[in-house]
Amino acid sequence: MFTWLNKQGVQSDKGFVLQFTGRFSAEYRDGDKVVTLDVEDGMSGGMPCIILDPNAFIRWDDGVPIAPDLQEHLYQNAKEAIEFQGLKMVVEKGESPSV
Repeated sequence: MFTWLNKQGVQSDKGFVLQFTGRFSAEYRDGDKVVTLDVEDGMSGGMPCIILDPNAFIRWDDGVPIAPDLQEHLYQNAKEAIEFQGLKMVVEKGESPSV
């Protein structure tokens, strides 16, 4: 179950928070651990979506690596939080800017 913190963030009864902090960024917080996420807006199947990189949950902001099984759990948590906000989550590699 989720509760709205503000127009850009939700908190789960599991204890984690997903907060959009800018046009291209969000924070996933679980206790004192934080992952800053690079996000993109998009459309998928005619529905607004948030695009996350497949490596988004590779390490906490303090540099500590996140185990693969925990990464999967964090992606699932983020997906639930994003869907609660009426969006779809898509995991794909972002476009590199052309030089």
